[in-house]
Amino acid sequence: MNSSKYFDHLVVLTAGIGMFLSTLDSGIINVALPTLSKSFNVDASFISWSITLYTLLLTGTIIIFGRLSDKYNRLNIYSIGLTVFLISSILCGFSNNVVELITFRGLQGIGAAMLQGTATAIITTTIPEHRQGPALGTLSILLGIGPVLGPSIGGLLISIGNWRWIFWINIPFIFIGLIGCLLLKKYIKEPKSVSIHLDIRGNSLLFVSILCLLVSLTSWSHHSFFNISVYSNFLIFIVTFCLFIVWELKTNHPIINLRLFKNISFSSSIFAIFVFGGTTSLGFIIPPYILEKINHLSSWQIGLVNLTSPLGLVLISKITGKLISRVGNTILMTVGLVIMIASYTSLGLLQYILNPITISLLLLIYGIGGGFFLPSNTSAIMGTVSKDMQGTVGATQRMVQNIGIAVYTAITSLFISNQSQTNQLITGASHAWLFASATLFLSLLPFLLKLLHHKSEAT
Repeated sequence: MNSSKYFDHLVVLTAGIGMFLSTLDSGIINVALPTLSKSFNVDASFISWSITLYTLLLTGTIIIFGRLSDKYNRLNIYSIGLTVFLISSILCGFSNNVVELITFRGLQGIGAAMLQGTATAIITTTIPEHRQGPALGTLSILLGIGPVLGPSIGGLLISIGNWRWIFWINIPFIFIGLIGCLLLKKYIKEPKSVSIHLDIRGNSLLFVSILCLLVSLTSWSHHSFFNISVYSNFLIFIVTFCLFIVWELKTNHPIINLRLFKNISFSSSIFAIFVFGGTTSLGFIIPPYILEKINHLSSWQIGLVNLTSPLGLVLISKITGKLISRVGNTILMTVGLVIMIASYTSLGLLQYILNPITISLLLLIYGIGGGFFLPSNTSAIMGTVSKDMQGTVGATQRMVQNIGIAVYTAITSLFISNQSQTNQLITGASHAWLFASATLFLSLLPFLLKLLHHKSEAT
């Protein structure tokens, strides 16, 4: 293995492209929904399935591909993911009707699952541990900017061309990623694992449970909880997830070793990434409502405000990556969570008097907290298992983060809606910020207790 920094850069570039594109495409289509609805002459609620199916298949299959990467070679699975993403992006752009578009978006979601399920593991299994921090910092940057750049890039492409280019823009980046894979295969001789077994029943139960949970949450965003689509799917989720747990504890070859959750470092980090995924989504969901209806900002001005949180993450993630080996993951995650709590608590308590500049500043502060948190969280989670489980655990982290986004998106819809009166909208936003802050505090507690324990041992 080449030990130079150029090798590290090649690994990060290759893995990062897939992570960036898969998160970019989760949001790039949002701004195009009105255009697509008009182009295909269908209701906007139907065209939104192009988003829903992408998310469902990404989240529902990601751990399967993470597991497959541990068994069959991570670069191979990643290369297949890039190829699937390439083909599906081309087909999405050539779609002649809404059914074709939704179908190809589902295929794109499967490609995204292959990419997100292997990207982190490629870094942690090819770059020596003492050099992983900066690499994970860069990966966090690419993960953080993808969702927010999506709507901005999508809006620009639609304004200067047509909606098909929101998919075709992926093509040159994918080719760069594929070239990176070819170059890396010259240096990386990843042994094929023969000891890992695929848990088909466990995979199936997990997929069905996640599918039902996300369908339930998606329906909850538009209906009351007592709508049959909401509670029936939620009940199926509970049953299948319980069956999944029972099976995973029983089988000799589980897809996820649930006994890992006995490790407080692992379980607290997993819970924290769930909360982080959810609370970060609020920073993209709430401001457009407030800034458009109350502050009367234009779309591009709202876009600038939404860029502040990822900007903070970008500014700090690289620094955090360099600090991981010196300071430790627990301290960095604690610092990040404290900063994020301070930001969202301020947004919640001061919502009635905030102006766009102050909102931007507080979101920037939140992003700075995220920059401390995300690279160290990834390092902490990946560090709890051996190299032959990196794909599975990396995929688990991404899956949990995506579920957090879906859960908090549904909950936020209970607090605010576009039809709310001004006072109701502000009050709802305030409650949503404080709810997010409270859950961030809950995720902080295990790390505070761990630090206090270490301090008492030292004295």
